[in-house]
Amino acid sequence: MRYRTDRKKEKRRQAAGVSLMLGILMAVSPVPAQPAAAYVTAPQSPEDRGKSVAELNGYSEEAWAGLMDNTLTYEEIPDLVRNFNPAIASAWNSYDDSIRYMETSIEELHARQRDMGQMKDISKSSGAIADYGNYTMQEMILSGSTKNLRSSVDRMKRPATAQNRPLRAAERQVTAGVQQLMIACASLASQRAIVAESAGMYEKLLSDANARYSVGMATSADVQSAQTAYLQARSQLSSIDASAYLLKKNLILLCGWSENADPEIAPLPAPDPARIDAMDPDADLTKAIAHSQDIINFRNEQHSLSSYSKNVRHESEETMNQNLLVNLRDQYRTVLSARESWEAAKSGLQAAEMTKNAADMQYQLGMLSTAQYLGALTQYQSARTTMLTAESTFFQAMETYDWMLNGVSSVE
Repeated sequence: MRYRTDRKKEKRRQAAGVSLMLGILMAVSPVPAQPAAAYVTAPQSPEDRGKSVAELNGYSEEAWAGLMDNTLTYEEIPDLVRNFNPAIASAWNSYDDSIRYMETSIEELHARQRDMGQMKDISKSSGAIADYGNYTMQEMILSGSTKNLRSSVDRMKRPATAQNRPLRAAERQVTAGVQQLMIACASLASQRAIVAESAGMYEKLLSDANARYSVGMATSADVQSAQTAYLQARSQLSSIDASAYLLKKNLILLCGWSENADPEIAPLPAPDPARIDAMDPDADLTKAIAHSQDIINFRNEQHSLSSYSKNVRHESEETMNQNLLVNLRDQYRTVLSARESWEAAKSGLQAAEMTKNAADMQYQLGMLSTAQYLGALTQYQSARTTMLTAESTFFQAMETYDWMLNGVSSVE
């Protein structure tokens, strides 16, 4: 019983060590002088000889080329975080180094075991019974140690095991955070495009207002309105550019690019309403529980074996499960609400486009003042912004639901 208890303590120490190491890595500057990488660049075993870097890391040549190009896509984020995020890559490298160190130890134990076997045979041949017994015992101890160490290494090499659970949980958390950051970056980029287009229209409108004013077809108020709209658009552009710079910088650093890199940020995937058909909070609860680090940690805590303690723990875990279910159901309702808002925003934009097209014609015919035309343009751009916001919110709501299924959730 003591041996089993010690093993549990050792596992907890290993898990705590990995978590502590990751915490330290995340706390320091996220970008070392040479960004860490967790991918393999050279054969690790004889059977790996002749394989390309893509094959060594389990990717197709096309998929690996996509990860190594100068474009960041939303779909690539999980692989970029795993292979190139400085903190995650360093943690996985340390984990893999531990495996290699243990394998080296196994080889040394095997060599020592063979030495004991030879000494045992020599002692037996020479009739040294005491030495024979001593060497036999040492050989057995070394054999048992080697077997146990090999078993530990085999478990650590599995894709999902207790030893790397903290790392996998941290990786999921970081991945979700990076994905949220890219959603913000992409939304800001789309918003910038709208504002830049508005600035261009307002600049032309200002020039037109000045021309009309010079021939008595517009008032100074028209010119002032056009100028104010143009200056406001330019100010918005400057503000967006400042925010976008910081967001993009953080995003690319977390994905493993250097501080001075300037990769292209691809647009977000369009929201797919069909994803909702696969969502069922009650059925999905099992998966969410299986990935919840809070629940896993709770199960692995030391506890009394008394009946009372078991009942309390059971009730506590059931409460956590129910809280998680409530959160899943809430998020599902958020998804449905976001879809409704998105559909309404699409209809609103269609109506605004019709109004703008009519205003374009009326303004050209002199039937609208500059101020009136500006009002129509503002309504149209507002509808576009509303549509953009609703689309981004709908996409993120579905992503949040999936993140909850993968352990990025609360049980409170």
